[in-house]
Amino acid sequence: MLDKAAGLDVFERRLVAECSAMARRADHTKAELAKLVVDTAEELIAEEGIDAFSARTLSRAIGYTAGTLYHHFKDLDDIVTQVNSRTLAGLALAFDEAARSDDPQRQLHSYADAFLDYIALKRNLWNALFEFRRKPGVAVPPWYLESIAALIRIVAECFQHIRPDLDPETCRRSGQLVFASIHSVVSLDSSGRLGLVMDQDIRQVVHELVDMHVTAFKHRAPDAA
Repeated sequence: MLDKAAGLDVFERRLVAECSAMARRADHTKAELAKLVVDTAEELIAEEGIDAFSARTLSRAIGYTAGTLYHHFKDLDDIVTQVNSRTLAGLALAFDEAARSDDPQRQLHSYADAFLDYIALKRNLWNALFEFRRKPGVAVPPWYLESIAALIRIVAECFQHIRPDLDPETCRRSGQLVFASIHSVVSLDSSGRLGLVMDQDIRQVVHELVDMHVTAFKHRAPDAA
């Protein structure tokens, strides 16, 4: 009898849980639930970092089963990619709102400040861009790569104005170098190791890097005809 009663209790609890889940599903359209998942994932990563993020913590936070997540997204990689795309879009907006200058070198410094200010506010989300490990064989979506390329083009445009005689590909590579250099400094700072190799404030380091890249770029030999 006790076993049957215990079994009935388990059955009843499962039934209540399933009914509650059905009720929650009725509360959201497919689009609303997908947005809820990404919104909540973004909040969790921002607060706890990517290492603490999992399907279990996400499903618990939104009140749905982990299985429900995969009705709307292919896997956890897909969800994190959606969050990361928002982070990249936020940096693009920060660049767009950065102070404007007719001097391309000063404009690069303005972008560098916008970069640092944005990451200071979104540090865990920024780290998630590069610390999240995708499943082996999972390709990065083309639109995601384009989001990164668009940011680099903004930086590369400044180099094109500095040396209009150089071809766009040369300017793009310089944009990549500046972007990667700033990210590397930010990564060192995030890990608390910047002070081991530099005795300057992160902003000073980044601005010196920008000036060094610009100086070298100004003295590049002209492209061969």
